[in-house]
Amino acid sequence: MSTLEVHHENDNGRTTIRLTGELDISTADELGRVLSELDAPGGPAGIRLDLSGLRFMDSTGLRLIITSDLRLRRDGRELRLVPGPEQVQRVFRLALLEERLVFEPSAIGGGEEAT
Repeated sequence: MSTLEVHHENDNGRTTIRLTGELDISTADELGRVLSELDAPGGPAGIRLDLSGLRFMDSTGLRLIITSDLRLRRDGRELRLVPGPEQVQRVFRLALLEERLVFEPSAIGGGEEAT
């Protein structure tokens, strides 16, 4: 059975969400609830989603991230992603989203910054 831990904290009007475990169809509900609350109008100025602790992500997780990004952009806010390990970044690469989404470098994660 897949498990996902979702931790979030606020700092200067921005929220960081740290994910640990596997983000897939069986674990996506909790992250979906958190993102829906935070990316609603009147939410934080930006969200930083740290994927460095994920071991796996499927298209369900990708859909959540894209939907949140669209809602935030519509309101003039930003979603920034801390890259995950190679197996997570591969999902973004295959969907041709590494250049459309905003990735930042991470000293913790195994991902690479998109160029």
